[in-house]
Amino acid sequence: MQQVADAIGRADLGSIAQAPASPGTGHGGDPGTPSGNARVETVVNRALSQLGVPYAWGGGDANGPTRGIRDGGVADSHGDYNKIGFDCSGLMIYAFAGIGKALPHYTGYQYTAGPQYPVATRQRGDMLFWPGHVALYLGDGKMVEAPQSGDVVKISPVRMAGISPMVVRLV
Repeated sequence: MQQVADAIGRADLGSIAQAPASPGTGHGGDPGTPSGNARVETVVNRALSQLGVPYAWGGGDANGPTRGIRDGGVADSHGDYNKIGFDCSGLMIYAFAGIGKALPHYTGYQYTAGPQYPVATRQRGDMLFWPGHVALYLGDGKMVEAPQSGDVVKISPVRMAGISPMVVRLV
């Protein structure tokens, strides 16, 4: 499992400089916390509320979009360090913060942040992974993602090519 997590996060190593948060505990016991489908919809709606926000490598936290960071490569050539936005893992941090789940800002760590299920059993609100990338599954073959430098947060068809065999289900 660690080798898979390392491979998923390898392309995202620059954001590891930010100290990872502890993963959430999994289930809300707080009486004010929505449960079941309401929690999934909270996560999905938070991610969808950011449609059109620019991609910024290393950007995004629990409160919303932040200034990107330098990567010494492609992100720098797109000026991500000078943009306010999200990278893929930052979008997940923001989405899951709505239900009190703290996630690290690194896809490799997010892959190990909760229970894993086969990708064939994916459900709305699951995190989908590829090497160096994470997206939120919406259902009906669609996902919301912050795809790459020069792009924006958007809804895309799920790309099965290269997808990791497991999804992470935090709700």
